[in-house]
Amino acid sequence: MINTLKKSFIFYILSIFPVEAYIGPGLALGAAVVSLGVVLLIIFFIIAVLYYPLKKFLKKIKKKKK
Repeated sequence: MINTLKKSFIFYILSIFPVEAYIGPGLALGAAVVSLGVVLLIIFFIIAVLYYPLKKFLKKIKKKKK
């Protein structure tokens, strides 16, 4: 079984060749928007994870000062 998988993998690696296809401006623009959306999602997630615990911590410190 593993020997067959190794042979299949080697065949797959050796048979890869570059594809010359035209994707057009519409698909490229869509891919750019999706990529930007994923990056913004990650940034907002990090901000949300760091902001809310920090907000609670600062409120706790303000209560102790009073």
